Amino acid sequence: MTTANNANNNLSPWQPGQSGNPSGRPKGTRDLIGYVLETTDGGKELIDALLFIVRGVTPNVVVQKGTRPRKGQQVRPADQLKAIEMLLDRGFGRSPQQLDIAHNVSSRPLEHLSDEMLKLLVESARQLKEGIGGGYW
Repeated sequence: MTTANNANNNLSPWQPGQSGNPSGRPKGTRDLIGYVLETTDGGKELIDALLFIVRGVTPNVVVQKGTRPRKGQQVRPADQLKAIEMLLDRGFGRSPQQLDIAHNVSSRPLEHLSDEMLKLLVESARQLKEGIGGGYW
């Protein structure tokens, strides 16, 4: 028996109703959120800094304690794109992701599918048509 198997034998699964994280959220995280909101005008200054970057202007923010960006410092296009992405994701939500599935259902005759599988296909098509599944029909 290997040591990996021995280590797994010492693990006990959680009992019903037992939390995997009994301590909960680490102490201070709520305080940190409150501190950030309090010191950045409810997060407005953070959004303003991202907007500066989007516009190609270096924001006048403290990066490290006691340091500020150099006057006339250029904003990299990669940083501009990342700032745009962050603003869009947080302001409008992430865009739906499209998956390309490389499986050819038509290569298998439908009469060979079980009733359960046929019902699943019909339900999937209904959801796609109604926009529930995020598809385009």
